[in-house]
Amino acid sequence: MSDHPNYICDPSVDRIMAVTLAEPTVLAAAKETLYPDLDTSPGQYAVTETQFTQSTWGGWTIPDALRDRLAPYNTIRLAAGEPDLLGVGMPATDVLNGDAATTPVTVIEAKGHNSNPSAADVARGITQAHAHLPEVNLGYVAAPAPSITDAARAQARNLNVGVIAVDDTETARVVEPARVTGAGEFSTTIDAVRLQATTHRLTDGSFPVNHPKNYLGYALALAADGDTDAVYADNVINAISGGRRGAILLNLVDDQPNGDSLTHLGAEVVRFARDRHGSVMAALAEFDTWTGRSTRFTELGPRWAQLARSVAIQYEPTRLIITALERLHQDGVRNASLADVALEATRINQPLAVEVFFTQNRRDDVLTSDGAIDESVLTDPTIYKSGIHFQFKYQLYHLGILTTGGTDDKDDVLGNEWRLEQAVGGVQ
Repeated sequence: MSDHPNYICDPSVDRIMAVTLAEPTVLAAAKETLYPDLDTSPGQYAVTETQFTQSTWGGWTIPDALRDRLAPYNTIRLAAGEPDLLGVGMPATDVLNGDAATTPVTVIEAKGHNSNPSAADVARGITQAHAHLPEVNLGYVAAPAPSITDAARAQARNLNVGVIAVDDTETARVVEPARVTGAGEFSTTIDAVRLQATTHRLTDGSFPVNHPKNYLGYALALAADGDTDAVYADNVINAISGGRRGAILLNLVDDQPNGDSLTHLGAEVVRFARDRHGSVMAALAEFDTWTGRSTRFTELGPRWAQLARSVAIQYEPTRLIITALERLHQDGVRNASLADVALEATRINQPLAVEVFFTQNRRDDVLTSDGAIDESVLTDPTIYKSGIHFQFKYQLYHLGILTTGGTDDKDDVLGNEWRLEQAVGGVQ
């Protein structure tokens, strides 16, 4: 008999708990305990391993509502195996040595049981979470409360692993805090998730508006005298939040609790403006003449477009798409479709490609339970983020990287051509 006060001895209640405290339920409760405000918290993001996209778990049918709680999904491959969840950002609960990391990477290993909540293999979960610590900062095991013994808690403390006790389908609590540890080189999986978190998931993986001047202009407005929002609206566009978010996304502006500031890259944009136009306001006056014009940026402001291209090429999704198109070109594919580019991108860096191309609510259709890509689904235009085939594609067109702009018409998405203006190698 367990000595835990949360263990219920009524056999009929045990049967209910047995159904509800399978691993997917345990994981969802743990996720919501560590990250209760994912939709509104900047710097936080979490993905669930694709094994949880399956419809059943040990013969138990996973409810759709539970699958929604676990979304989004991605392939998580670390050196020590496949953790159940990977998160970025400081958890809402207390952690030990928290000052050692501002945006820690966290793994959760969930242990449940389909017939007896007290029989979950907590010790194995602790060992698995600890094995990931060379690559992440925080490790947790989550399990039904009746399965967590004093010995398990002591083992977790000794290994710097946190313990989350799950009481029911909705309720969990941290009974042993995790300790922030150092991490070495991050894997491509972690890099992909960190990309989403460090850009605050500002645009769900792509750009909020579709012209490069709008991001450069926000950096200039921030450097100008006067109210940044007013200067930006008067000289660039009225969509202030979109311009700001794009400037943060492209690392021109640093979003800090005490206000926005220019990064080194943003400061170079300001220096370029002063060198070319004499002052920031003179440069913004030039930007004002470009508002509403559909002329390609490489023709409208060639030197500014070149600067914008240098900025955009430092954004990892830009490099992913260019690399995918170069490889397709080398294989003789001159006029690629979005499906062609997405598939090739998954072959280069699947975790990042999933974050960049596919909507969060359709990833369980794109990813199989063993983490592979279901290629048959790639011909469904509704799986793709509109930002990738509309705003982002227009960015690359205006910068002289792609030959054509994007489309926001889902009927045209798969027929819209993707082609490099200048391919470097391969078939000519």
